[in-house]
This record gives sequence, C-alpha cells and structure tokens, in this order.
Amino acid sequence: MPIRPAPAPALSKAASGWLGIAALLLVVALVYWPGLRGGFVFDDYPNIIENTALHVGWESGWRDWLAAAFSSPASAMQRPLASLTFAINHAATGLDPYWMKATNLGIHLLNALLVFVLCRLLLRAIRPGMGTDARDARIALWIAAAWALNPINLMAVLFVVQRMESLCHTFVFAGLAMYLAGRLRLQAGHGGWALVLGGLLGGTALGVLAKESAALLPVYALAIEWALLWFGTDRGRPDRRLLALFACIVVLPAVVGLWWMVPQVLGNGVYATRDFDLGERLLTEGRVLVDYLRWTLLPNLGQLSLYHDDYVVSRGLLQPPSTLVALLMLAGLAAAAAWLRTRRPLMALGLAWFLCAHLLTATIWPLELVYEHRNYFASLGLCLVLADVLLRLAGDSDRFRRIGVLLAMVLLLLYAGTTALRALEWSNPLRFAMSEAAKHPQSPRATYDLARDYILLSGFDPASPYVDEAFAALERARQVPRATPLPESAAILLAARTGRGIDPDWWRGLERKLAAGPIGAEGHNALGTLAKCVPVNQCELPLAPVVAVFENALARQRHPETLSIYGNYALNGLRDPNLALRLWQEAAERAPHVVQYQETLARMLIASGRPDLAAAPIARLRNLGQLGQNEALARELERLAQERSPVAPEGQQPGPGP
Repeated sequence: MPIRPAPAPALSKAASGWLGIAALLLVVALVYWPGLRGGFVFDDYPNIIENTALHVGWESGWRDWLAAAFSSPASAMQRPLASLTFAINHAATGLDPYWMKATNLGIHLLNALLVFVLCRLLLRAIRPGMGTDARDARIALWIAAAWALNPINLMAVLFVVQRMESLCHTFVFAGLAMYLAGRLRLQAGHGGWALVLGGLLGGTALGVLAKESAALLPVYALAIEWALLWFGTDRGRPDRRLLALFACIVVLPAVVGLWWMVPQVLGNGVYATRDFDLGERLLTEGRVLVDYLRWTLLPNLGQLSLYHDDYVVSRGLLQPPSTLVALLMLAGLAAAAAWLRTRRPLMALGLAWFLCAHLLTATIWPLELVYEHRNYFASLGLCLVLADVLLRLAGDSDRFRRIGVLLAMVLLLLYAGTTALRALEWSNPLRFAMSEAAKHPQSPRATYDLARDYILLSGFDPASPYVDEAFAALERARQVPRATPLPESAAILLAARTGRGIDPDWWRGLERKLAAGPIGAEGHNALGTLAKCVPVNQCELPLAPVVAVFENALARQRHPETLSIYGNYALNGLRDPNLALRLWQEAAERAPHVVQYQETLARMLIASGRPDLAAAPIARLRNLGQLGQNEALARELERLAQERSPVAPEGQQPGPGP
C-alpha cells in the first residue's frame, strides 16, 4: 500500500494576515513608484528650496540643526519634527526630490500598517470576546488597502511638503491604536490606563510637532467612545475617570480655543487677503466637503488636482444652488451617524470621523478653501463606511456576500488604477504642469505654473523654442479670472533676459493687480522677481517703472515683506545703500518677530560701517530663538561686527556710529 505524503502545514491565521499586509505594502509602493521621479512644486519652494536654514549637513553643529527644526514659514508653531526630517533628507541626499518623496512613501507605508492594526482593534471592539476572527482580519486589510491606495491621499506622498500631514498622522494612528488597546484592556478588567494616556497625550503631543492636524486625535478617540464603547468598563457602567479625561482634553481646549480665536476671526482684516468673508467660507465649505466625499468614494482623474484655486465661492445659500443641497446633505450625514450608532456602529464611526476631520480646515479659520491632503484622515472614515456596507452588512447574508466582495475588489482596482495614473502625471514636471493646466484652465496657479516650467526649460536662451511657448502660456495666465501679478512679472523678466521688448501693458497690469487689494504671497513673489532682475544676473530693467511699482505698492500698504524686497532692489539695482538701510530698518521695526529682517538689518549695518548699531537687531534675533536655535547666527554676526569695529586707542572706547 503506497504511503501518501503528508500535506504541507497550512500557514497560521496570524502569518497569513501579515503576508497580506506585506503584499499590500508592496502593491502601494509599486503604484507610487513612478511619481518619485517628479520635481518640487508650489509650497515646496518656500518651505524647502528657499528655506536655507534647512540646508544643513552632517558636519553642522547642534544649533544649526535646532535652527533647521524651527525654520518652517508654514505655521507659527513651525512644525519642528517635520522640518527636522527635511533637514535630515538634505544632509543625506541634498535637494534631491526623489529621496524626499521616497521618504514620504515610507511614511505612508508605515501609516498603512498602523491603519491595519487600528482597524483590527476597532473590529474587536465591536465584537468583544470574539478573539482574532479571520474575517475581521480580511476586512481590516481591505480598509487599509482602500485607504492606502485611495488617490485623494496621493498629495500627502508626492507633494513633498505635505509630509507634514502624513507624518503627523503617523502619531495619530499610533496614538489611536494605543488608546483603543488600552480601552479594551480596561473593559476586560486588566488595567490599561498607561496605554490610554500614552496614546491620547503622547500621540497628540508628538503629532502637533509635525502639524496641527494631530490636535484632533482626542476628538477621534471621543468618537470611538460615542460609537463603540460609550465610556464603559468591565462593569458595564460609564467610567467617571474617562468622562473627566475627555472633559479636560477635548471640551476645555475647545472652549478656550474658541474664546481665543473667535474675536480674531470676527475682527477686521483677518480675511483681507481672501476673496471671501467668513460667512461665504462657511457656505462654500459645505460644497467642498461634499466634493471631498465624492472624490474619495468614486474618484475621477479629471477632477483630482493639486490646484483648486478656481473653486467657485458660494455667495449665498442659492448662489450657486448646490450650496443649499450640500448643507442639507451634510446635515443628513450627521443625522445618519446618530441613527446608526446603535445599529451599525462602524458606519456611524466612519461618518463621525469624516466630519470631525474637517473641524479645523472647514470652519472659521481663514484658510484656503480646497486641498485634497486635508482628507488624509477623513478618507479613513469613509473607508470604514464602505467596509461596513460591502463586507460586513452584505456578509451577513450569503445571497449578498459575493456581490459585496466583488464590489469591494472593483473599488480597490479603481483606487489603485487612478492613483497609478496620478503618479504618472507627477512623474515629470512638465507633464504635471500641463495636466494641471488642462484640468483647471481657469486656475491662476495652474496656468502660471505651466508658463513657469516653459521658462525654466528655455534656460532664458533666446533661440529656445520654449521661449515662445512661455510667452503664450503667460498671456493665457494673465487673462484668467483672479489672475495674480506673477504672469506680468515673469513676462517682464523673460523679455529682459532674452532681449525681447517689454510690453507696457505688463507694467500697467502689474501695478493694477498690486493695487487691487492687500499684497499676498503671489504679489510678493512678483516683486521679488523684479528685485532679482539686476545687472549681476545678466538682467537689466528700466529703473523708473520698477521704482514706480514698488512705490505704488508701498503707498497701498507698507508691508514688511514689500519693504524688505524693495531694500534688496535699492541695494543691488539702484545702488543706493542708504535707501536700502532705511527700508530694512522699517521692515525690522514693523515685524520684529521675523528673524530674516533682523539678520538683514544687522548685516547691512555692519557692511555700512556701523557695527555698533547692529547690536540691537542681533539681540532681538537671539531673543527670537528661545531654545538657542539662532545662537550660531547671532555669534557669526557678532564676529563680523567685531571685525568691522574701529580699533580704539588705549583707554578710549569707540564712539557712536554716524
């Protein structure tokens, strides 16, 4: 009788689960891989490329690293943890976008793993005492896949500076997983307060060092209690200690924050640089959230984009009519979440998370209206809803189980395919710019970025075919609604660098746009373009129109940045150091909290033979670095001042400068 070979041992459920997550991470990496070859875009420039404090090396001293960590211009909190990772990237590979994007991808993969762990715990909380059910593991894996492959999250990976968003959520996901693990231990009567407090307080504290979005972690945990646990313990009664904890970390900070923020938001000038007021922002954000919902659940490649600055502002409930419809839909989602809490808790939690994730970015704060990366956490809530409908609700009936699984797989293919196509768009700077301009032909930023890429490709060579393409693209960018002054200043620069004639209408358009309202970032970039066009850069402009542009801008508003840029032009273009010094002094006085202005003033005073007067801006600069991050710069300036100080005769101190 022949002996049959023993069957190969089957993989354990735990091993198969980890093989599944490993396969998922590999697929996500392959989908994103083409996009790593792309370049820097938009906010990458002020935050990384032009932020010279980040450009440290391994040989730099600890004060240089500290200055790099606290160098972000993106927020008053400066997001030191995220900035420190950019500095590490620079020390390792310089300003190579490939490795910065690869780091972002690594963070996203880690977050996918954390989402898987978090979802396993959520499903266990819904069915306490059921153990590690294989079906729950598959559902958690699908949620992690749907979230990690969802194209609305691409910007947190390939838009380098949005590492701030993905990195802060590393601590959000880890903190929620720790919190939920501790809560399940509390429910089982095994302790768990260390995990609860570590997840809530530690996750939030570390997360906000990367970006303020992490401040919502306690709100997400409160939503878990509301939908799944209801503050229960092993005795089945609400734990007063948990109630007190959430009162301290959610209710009290919310009250204090609103008490501090509302008067500022209602005050004059907060929305001065926006083309909408507070009421219009709140109306518009209703439509924005509905679009986020649509772009997440059923993404459309033609609508997903970096730039949405052409988004139509709601001027009233019926202007456009979709405003009222969107607000009613959001009210319906909130009501549905409340109704589903005891019936489908996972679905209720998902809806609550989606709405809560936009409490900072879609309410009273005067932010820009639309950015897809704001859905990095909100999209997870919608993935929970999909999983509950397709894999849990449908799975309760054999009749619908296969249909649910089929639809779930189709969605994964849709998400992966759309993200792969978006990654291809991001893989080449010109392809990306052409795609953005085609999707948003009325976007001031998208149309200008295409022109800017043509200018860079031309290399300012008069014989380059890209020069004509650039002028044509600049003309289109000038004509779009709400166009910024950037196309005019770029056209003037390109004409000067390539020997073309400067159209007088460009000067008139530049002055008109700068006079239209408070000068924002685009206006200052336009002025900076003119200031850099000086003979040392093989670029010379007629003095009179440049001076007129600056003087008219200052007559409209004596903004510190305008004063600083004009100071650069006065020194390098007009060769008038006295005017430059007066402008830089005023800029430093108007914005004493800006390190750059104090440094520039100190250097100018030293160079002009007044090193003793540089002591005041150096002292202000040192005081601005309360952790010592400006100490190295202050010492360098003091050394320069000492070298330029006149040597006094013995027993006599040098007198005051002129």
